[in-house]
Amino acid sequence: MIEELFVRGVGGIKEAKLTFKGDFIVLTGESGAGKSSLVRAMEFITGKRAQTNMIHTLEDSCYITMSLSSNNKKENDNLPDVYKSQDGITVVERSFSKSGKGKTSIQGFSTSINMLSNLMEKKVVIQSQFSQLDLIDQSKQMELLDSFGSDLLKKTASELYHIFNETINIEKELLNLRKKRREIENTYQDYETILEEIKILNLQVNSEELWQKELAELQNTYEHNMTFRDISQKLQGSPSNDGVLDELEKLSKQTYDLTTDDKSIHHCIEKILFSTQELTKKLAEITLSDLELKKIEEKHLLLEKKIGSLRKLKRTLGVSDSKDVIDYARKATYDIEWLKNSNKTLDDLTDQVEKHKRDISSKALALRALRKESGEALSKIVNNNLKEMAMEYANFGVVIDGHDKVRATGADRVSFTLALLNQEPLPVAKNASGGELSRILISLQLALGDNNLPDTLVFDEVEAGLGGRTALLAGYKLKELSKRCRTILITHEATIAAMADQHFLVKRVGDNTSIEEVRGVEREREIARMLAGDENSAEALKHANALLYNT
Repeated sequence: MIEELFVRGVGGIKEAKLTFKGDFIVLTGESGAGKSSLVRAMEFITGKRAQTNMIHTLEDSCYITMSLSSNNKKENDNLPDVYKSQDGITVVERSFSKSGKGKTSIQGFSTSINMLSNLMEKKVVIQSQFSQLDLIDQSKQMELLDSFGSDLLKKTASELYHIFNETINIEKELLNLRKKRREIENTYQDYETILEEIKILNLQVNSEELWQKELAELQNTYEHNMTFRDISQKLQGSPSNDGVLDELEKLSKQTYDLTTDDKSIHHCIEKILFSTQELTKKLAEITLSDLELKKIEEKHLLLEKKIGSLRKLKRTLGVSDSKDVIDYARKATYDIEWLKNSNKTLDDLTDQVEKHKRDISSKALALRALRKESGEALSKIVNNNLKEMAMEYANFGVVIDGHDKVRATGADRVSFTLALLNQEPLPVAKNASGGELSRILISLQLALGDNNLPDTLVFDEVEAGLGGRTALLAGYKLKELSKRCRTILITHEATIAAMADQHFLVKRVGDNTSIEEVRGVEREREIARMLAGDENSAEALKHANALLYNT
């Protein structure tokens, strides 16, 4: 619970320090004194969003620190060790400047607003005048009903919430799985033919370059051999025509006959004939056979087909080189394998969703039954509390209607109703006055179990719209509530203020708001002011004395 609060630079408060004692604590003061500034400071330190207009006009920044005690050691189990209290006291600090920069710490260690909000959620709850609006909001009504409910209700609601969200996640996974399957199926419509072609080509990263080079070499070899054949034919001639060799032999013979005595010419003739014959033999040796040339032609044709197939594949796949085709084959093989294996995953996830939906339906029905039980019990307690606050003429009810669609919170629509004398029940928003809403809100807080109450409850003029006897009765109920959790009330009602264990007076002098604890005569004077608007009125002072000391 809150033990101490220090505020600097919030609203009209330049600086104030409050040390809280007792169970039921009130803060009073004239309208405009700055009580709302204190509420803003407490909202800020419990995690509400900061705004520059909350800072005192004469200050550049605001700073709030709050000390809280707790006897529940398990309360901080989810906190990181550095934030855990060692002596039962937790200190939180928060500052914010007009430049928009802020700092937040727990136990002197920097933290996030999220962490702060999570810590303070069960420690401090502030019920402002606007909290009555929660009674109008159906989602808030459901939260209130569930927080009142049995452990089984809370367990069922929690299980439903988790299984519902788990189902949503599985359905998202299913959606993504089906989408990916469609994409793969569309991408690889003719994958078997394409992969078979790639397999036949036995591609390497540089296949096209190697094939082009080999093709050029084959072409070159073929052309050379055809030239060699042409030369050989011209040298040897044909059956119908003499070749160069025949002509050379004839010419050599004629020359030989004409130079019978010239040995040197004879020698030249012999050399020419011998060399020509050798050339003819060599050409015959290096010229490929018809069979070999046919093989070259076949290989040439095969290479042209492979290059053509590769180019067609590149066009089909929209890629630029062999590496891309290889990458496609690798990815296609992987994706197709994934597609085959995903059938089981698809079936498993579909089965999970169907099973979860059955569980969700079952739990939603169970939750509805538990909520109806809880609604009846809550109505009974609230109505008893309302009777003790002069609302015996009214009947509070909780209506549970079915929803067509199951949500994480169930398939129910929760509605708080109020029936006045000789009247059908109507939603509280349509049938309750401000004073009646205030008493319903107090009654609901009283109905909550101790485990659902925060360590400290702060009410900001929750009794607004009440007066006289109804205010007195509401005060008794707030006093009763304070025995279960520390209750701090900002009030204008003297009868309620007189019941407090501790009383703070909020005053405004110029631009500054001061907050001081009042006791004895000072407190009597403040109660008198609240009663009659005049702290010096003898009659009001007498009345104040009677309220304070039951005389």
